[in-house]
Amino acid sequence: MDGEKPKEERLAELLERNLALTEEIYKMTKSVKRYINFQKVMSVIYFVLIVVPIILSVLYLPPLLKGIFSQYESVLGGDDFIKIMNPSDLRNASPGD
Repeated sequence: MDGEKPKEERLAELLERNLALTEEIYKMTKSVKRYINFQKVMSVIYFVLIVVPIILSVLYLPPLLKGIFSQYESVLGGDDFIKIMNPSDLRNASPGD
């Protein structure tokens, strides 16, 4: 019987150590999970900060540029400036024109 008691004590020590290590692993896992969730939220925020301005610029920039070009049209030469700005006219124009 005396030989069995140290084994039981050893087993109890191992179980206590196992429980302590398991609690430590649980705390670390919980912090890693919290970090991953934070990164998911930040990636959505970064995506929105990049995509929303691009969509808004596609929607609102062309009318604003038309307004700016129409204001300076007379200063820059009237309709000739718009013809110069058209890429298809530049390809069709010959150097002698």
